[in-house]
Amino acid sequence: MASVRAHLLTIGDELLSGDIIDKNKAFLGQRCRALGVEVVRATTVRDRRGEIVSALREAADDAQVCLVSGGLGPTTDDLTVASAAAAAGVGLVRHEDLAARLEAFFQSRGRELVEANLRQADLPVGAEVLANPIGTAAGFALTLQGHAGPCVIYSTPGVPREMQLMMREQIEPRLRERFALRPVPRRVYRALGRGESTVQQLVGPVLEAARARSPGLAHMFVHYRARYPEVQLILEATPGPDGDQASAEELASLDRALAEAIGPALYAVAPDEGPPELDALLVPALVERGLTIASAESCTGGGIGFALTSIPGSSATVLGGVISYANQVKIEVLGVPASTLEAHGAVSEPVARAMAEGVRARLGADIGVSTTGIAGPGGGTPEKPVGTVDVAVATADETIYKRLRIHGRRDTVRYASIRWALKLVWDRLGVEVVPRPDRRPPS
Repeated sequence: MASVRAHLLTIGDELLSGDIIDKNKAFLGQRCRALGVEVVRATTVRDRRGEIVSALREAADDAQVCLVSGGLGPTTDDLTVASAAAAAGVGLVRHEDLAARLEAFFQSRGRELVEANLRQADLPVGAEVLANPIGTAAGFALTLQGHAGPCVIYSTPGVPREMQLMMREQIEPRLRERFALRPVPRRVYRALGRGESTVQQLVGPVLEAARARSPGLAHMFVHYRARYPEVQLILEATPGPDGDQASAEELASLDRALAEAIGPALYAVAPDEGPPELDALLVPALVERGLTIASAESCTGGGIGFALTSIPGSSATVLGGVISYANQVKIEVLGVPASTLEAHGAVSEPVARAMAEGVRARLGADIGVSTTGIAGPGGGTPEKPVGTVDVAVATADETIYKRLRIHGRRDTVRYASIRWALKLVWDRLGVEVVPRPDRRPPS
């Protein structure tokens, strides 16, 4: 069974000028993937009628579905409705129920309804209204005839909150009703501390052997996505030409072998959209174990604390932190011996260990985590170049330590240091990423 092909079209000069980041396209792509709709192209055009008409006609020739975002407002640069009508070769018609809704909306707010606002009640002839319960601009569905057959345009406002709600409540049910959708199973592996080329080399033999096991696995598509210092390995059960497709269970059967191949860098595995980022995993893991944590940060400037406290429920585990940027703060607040700083320097193993142990003791936490390093662009030496960062994690039993050599700009050094610090805490918890099969009790 051939997959349903979709074209994503976002409209607005502000998207191309960089004034607004186009997050709508990412959301639409994610929802299509979850539905089993194959996105074959994504386009952004300016608020120009001719460009919008051309983009809609191209989409109709290339796909069965075109998801459009933007250009449904009341101003002169909102041209999606008129452009869709022109692409379909039809006129516009005013929907009196939409006009009445607009009138009630403005009256309830004591505002005057002008003709420009009433334009939002005009839709292409033959279009189906897509309700917008939280905004003034209704969406619409309209069928265009392309070279290969009909293509349904689903048009929504560009306001992300409105578009997302309409996609879930208005468009997705219609797609499921119109097409026999088959979601594509996925498996996502998150690893920290290995580059994507290294991960590819490590998992290559496992994936090669898996492809020989079944026609479905033979056609799976493998993605590698890197955001230093993390890499995601994504297995996607893409259907082959004959419709052969791996099941979710077949993909999951590779977990053990892939975990062994990737090694300790792997920290999470999950289906479909995959596991959340490390901080979102770490906070509930700490809460579940009844552990508290405190941070002592120099080069990361509070980034660890920010990452942890961004997660709901973090108040049950995060006690606080100390931004010990100056040596005097390290000495007076964290209790790092002045002699240690003098002998080894602020960026050193003894200081990192003392910072983690000091914040743990002074804040009464179960776990203390510290960072001290040279984020750059200046301050490096031949012995300790920019990107040298020392990280330590202290518990009642021991203090573990790692020296990082991070390449990149200041923001890269800081970001990677935060992720590594969280990873060391995660490793200390001993979470089993891929649980081993239950062993039978002795007879």
